[in-house]
Amino acid sequence: MQNEKAAVREAVERIPGVTRTWFEWVLEGGELLKRLVVEVSFDTDPASPTCRRNALEAIRDTVIGFLENETTMIVSHMKVIPVPR
Repeated sequence: MQNEKAAVREAVERIPGVTRTWFEWVLEGGELLKRLVVEVSFDTDPASPTCRRNALEAIRDTVIGFLENETTMIVSHMKVIPVPR
């Protein structure tokens, strides 16, 4: 069985520190919007010594670049969350 996954998810999952991705659907103002959720293996608290700002920036840059240049997909929001401990 072939893995059917959006190309933007595949691109983000290649970034070191990203553990998985998925889409959530959010009802906002009567509209159903798509949110990309990115799970990471490090603490996202900027004050934490294990926070990886460079990985967060790589995630942002990859998503923005991919959505602007590689696909017609529309993603209204992105959320980065740490793996639950």
